[in-house]
Amino acid sequence: MDPGGPEALRLMVETLPQLIWRALPGGDWIWASRQWTAFTGQSAAQFEGQGWLAAVHPDDRARTALAWQGAEAGGRLEVEHRLRNAGDGAYRWFECRALPLRDTTGRVTEWCGTATDIHDLKSLQEQQIQMLFELQHRVRNTLAAVRVIARRSAETSESVETYAMHLDGRLDALSRVQSAVIRNPSAGISLAMLAADELAACCANEDRQVRIAGPLVLLRARAAERMGLALHELATNALKFGALAQPAGRIEIVWYVERVESAEYLVLDWTESGVPLVDLIPHRTGFGMDVLERMLVHDLKADTAVRFTREGLTCRIVLPVGAQIEPVV
Repeated sequence: MDPGGPEALRLMVETLPQLIWRALPGGDWIWASRQWTAFTGQSAAQFEGQGWLAAVHPDDRARTALAWQGAEAGGRLEVEHRLRNAGDGAYRWFECRALPLRDTTGRVTEWCGTATDIHDLKSLQEQQIQMLFELQHRVRNTLAAVRVIARRSAETSESVETYAMHLDGRLDALSRVQSAVIRNPSAGISLAMLAADELAACCANEDRQVRIAGPLVLLRARAAERMGLALHELATNALKFGALAQPAGRIEIVWYVERVESAEYLVLDWTESGVPLVDLIPHRTGFGMDVLERMLVHDLKADTAVRFTREGLTCRIVLPVGAQIEPVV
């Protein structure tokens, strides 16, 4: 069947998204489509022979030459390399494929090939690999946190029942943070949302007994995990002994960013009122104090101060602003 003649073939070639070319054995080009010229900016005089290699990224040329050396024996050419875009000078990944034309004796007389843009696919693959590495790292960190929680919960619990109750609550807090991270790994978690979630888990809602206020601050996974545990311990303590245990009790969680010389710090104040705690100062250190005075200090370089006043418990957490903590101006 007649496909339409040379003109139809030419139109078909020029509408394909690939860069198309023809070469002699050994990789000496003799022709390239308009797509090649439009992308690389090379004229026929520039790409003929081995001139086309000038458009290939310098780091990929040796590998491309080796692929040509093995192509005739293998009966096909397949190689991925980067080509320079004449428009902006940037390199994009292409998959180069070619098959040979043979004469009646089986000798290769010419190669016909295409170069297909796979840059977006390569970028996605690299992102997936990076996400896998980050996931593995996050899982290791989370398991380490679970081990610490389980061990210290056992050490500070007076019975199996209280151990199970405390462990469930702390793992739930950890799970809430992980769920938020998974929904949008690159966005960060709002400190306001983190505080509201932990208080909601204790059946405390804003406006009734709780006030939450502060600028938009995003926490990365590690900081959110630690701060989520700290807020969980403060909220649980308030539910058992503090402001949330009394109808007249109030909690204010307020934060702001301050600059000290050339550094910025996030300052968070947890203030309970309406609950006399002078007789309820703990006589031993539990897991909650471990989180506030050890975990935050070690993992986030925080300064923490917990005080028991006549009105209730107060806690100030000062965190250096950085990669894990990002105020949004």
